[in-house]
Amino acid sequence: MSGPWGLAGLERRKAWMQAGIASTVVVAVISAAALPPVPLLLTCAASAYVGLTLASVARPMFLMTVLLASLMVLPPFFFGKFGETPFYVPCVLIPIALTVLIARLPDFHLRFDPIAKGLACFLVTTAVSLPFGWWLAGAEGGVQGLMRWLLLAQTALVYALVRGGARRESGSHEERLIPVLIISATLTGAYGVFDFIWPVPLPHPAADQYIWLTGEIIRRAQGVFYESSNFANLCVFFLAAMSAAYLTRQAHFLKLPRVLLLFSIAVLWAATIVAFSRSAWANLLVTLLVFALLSRQVRPWQLLILVSVLVLPLAIFSFYSPELWNYLLTNRIGSIFQVFDDPIMVSSWRIATWTRIVTILQDHPHYFIFGVGYKSLAHSRLFHDRIVTDNGYLNLLLETGIVGLSGFLLFTASVFKTFWEISRRAAGKTAFWSLFLFSFWCGECVQLLVADAYTYWRNMLVFMAMMALVM
Repeated sequence: MSGPWGLAGLERRKAWMQAGIASTVVVAVISAAALPPVPLLLTCAASAYVGLTLASVARPMFLMTVLLASLMVLPPFFFGKFGETPFYVPCVLIPIALTVLIARLPDFHLRFDPIAKGLACFLVTTAVSLPFGWWLAGAEGGVQGLMRWLLLAQTALVYALVRGGARRESGSHEERLIPVLIISATLTGAYGVFDFIWPVPLPHPAADQYIWLTGEIIRRAQGVFYESSNFANLCVFFLAAMSAAYLTRQAHFLKLPRVLLLFSIAVLWAATIVAFSRSAWANLLVTLLVFALLSRQVRPWQLLILVSVLVLPLAIFSFYSPELWNYLLTNRIGSIFQVFDDPIMVSSWRIATWTRIVTILQDHPHYFIFGVGYKSLAHSRLFHDRIVTDNGYLNLLLETGIVGLSGFLLFTASVFKTFWEISRRAAGKTAFWSLFLFSFWCGECVQLLVADAYTYWRNMLVFMAMMALVM
């Protein structure tokens, strides 16, 4: 690696980083002796921010590890004067990420690979619809659409930083990223299960996702995402990855002890169950089936142990609440078998909404080209009331038109083609993660049939980081 931040400048980089951190510590110590409490806290925070920036410039993967782990573990915070507008702590790290990208760009040697091209196409084609959100949904809808698009657009920044910052020969930071993310996902899943059983009295707006029992209403597990499908989608990604690694005896690629791996699988499986998201369950099933069929390395005894680990949360669940267990069997699983008798009810009335969207596009064909604005439906009264599409493809078609939907399909095609080819020609952990990402995206495409999972921007940042690491 050449350039101002390459191997030739290694000593200079270390010396500059050490001098910067030392200066930060000196400023903090002097401030502690001279400033009153509030300015002292602000000075210490600024010093820590500068120190993190210097460390991140030297080691971009360190910043990515902190950013992704905090995205998964920390909930959004809500302050009274901002209403229901959330504040995400990891967003404070975005200026640092931009600084790292600019400072290290000569050293990154970034390539506009197929994944980067597909992602750029997806982001640009959805951005084309943003002006229509201002026009058709008013200022509020336009602002909300722009903000949601900017959150999604962070995927490009994360992809560039991981793609450029990760070394070909994995070092400590590259090796540490995956276990840190798995542990973060396990903590998130455990919190979601705990909050489901013993609700944490933390005031926040949450999605209206309930379970109606006899004389009791329970909110489905939402974790730090405050939305069940979003929460379950992240849990499924890591649950499927660990299960696939265990079934094919490739768990050493995850850099976790065997006991911790099985414990994490049990926790994330329990979290996926209490989220009561059938689309996430379908995602998990499709991912593991595709991976097992393509890898052809599943060992029967490994499968037996994994099934035993998965049965344990179910047994505890049935013992904890027989009524809730009955709801799971009859309302969430049993109702699937009634799909031909009453498809509208089984789909939670989604089919009626999808029919309405098709009618809207027939009556207003001009919306078919550019849509009505990315993420503007929740704030628009264009169709007299709010529309929740519960279908990622139809949602893209109505909000971003055929232009935005085509961009997403091109991105999806690039994911399938790229990781399939890498899995066929690579070996070791690269082959494993390539095949897993191919399999998971198959499951993700299934989940998109009943959920706009592409808008789960916190999850998308994690997915894109893993794609960049493989690339």
